[in-house]
Amino acid sequence: MPEPTTHPAEVLLTIDGLRVTIAGGRTEAVRGVSFEVRRGETVGIVGESGSGKTLVCRSVLGVLAPGCAVSDGTIDFAGTSLVGIPRRAWDQLRGTRIAAVFQDPASYLNPSVPVGHQLAEQLRVKLGRSRRDARDAAVRLLAAMGLHEPARVYRQYPYELSGGMLQRVVLAIAVSGDPQLLIADEATTALDVTIQAEVLELLAGLRADRGLAVIAVSHDLAVIAEFCDRVLVFYAGEIVEAGPTAAVLRAPRHPYTEALLRVASVGSWERRNLAVIDGQPPAVGATLPGCRFADRCAFATEQCRTRPIPLTELADGRAVRCVRVDEIALSGAGAGAAGAGAGAGASR
Repeated sequence: MPEPTTHPAEVLLTIDGLRVTIAGGRTEAVRGVSFEVRRGETVGIVGESGSGKTLVCRSVLGVLAPGCAVSDGTIDFAGTSLVGIPRRAWDQLRGTRIAAVFQDPASYLNPSVPVGHQLAEQLRVKLGRSRRDARDAAVRLLAAMGLHEPARVYRQYPYELSGGMLQRVVLAIAVSGDPQLLIADEATTALDVTIQAEVLELLAGLRADRGLAVIAVSHDLAVIAEFCDRVLVFYAGEIVEAGPTAAVLRAPRHPYTEALLRVASVGSWERRNLAVIDGQPPAVGATLPGCRFADRCAFATEQCRTRPIPLTELADGRAVRCVRVDEIALSGAGAGAAGAGAGAGASR
């Protein structure tokens, strides 16, 4: 498990009070999210499907789907405000200063064009390389991504490559412009455990060599534990816990974080029933007067249900959205769950 960053680094990305609406503005899916990412830091984001993780990432990338919009808040990247900037400004940022990789890399590649040509095109368009220079640089990048016989891979089509190889190609495209920030949204989800470990090692190397900052979204707490300095726990469009990864996973302070860790623990092969989080998250955009986790929380009181719950800074460098954080004693039953490598989204 990585140690938290021990020296102050320059803040690269600041998100403050971000609110994102969907359905043409009728439904608020992200509610006042705030956090920072420093240069060279890796921040993990976890939470159930629909909790707002990807909407936040797509807001940073400026690629929200039609009907979705940033309704309030600010996104500052290296001194540049990203909210409401024109298309031309985004074209200058994406692929050079900010890049992304997602799940299912094949869907982001043209099946009728060799993968090396697609990488070379990125170098020509974004960096102005000549055709020959772009080809040579593309082959070097494929080699740097750990692909054997990169000159041969350069000429191959996506259908000729495995999922792990395709993810390395997409990573090569993402880092070809030497970005400062990489958003990895479920980038290792579809890969087997061995290939997943290799891709994480590759990302760690890129971070060390290039000073790359990474936002890593994953349902897999083992990935977060292995790779991230800090972790943000999302629930129903809000951050409910944030802090150094080792501390949060070892001793969660929010009941939802503990529940995620508990369901991530597979246990022995003799166990017949998988642990689940009882109940369901509130509907996206639901207006609730108090804690959005209250209906699923064993510790909830009337106080939790009747007034807004702020994200409160704690003395140990964490922040928790719970009014009873100093009263309740969580079992920490899931503290070893991250090492089990189970997905954290196993709620029912």
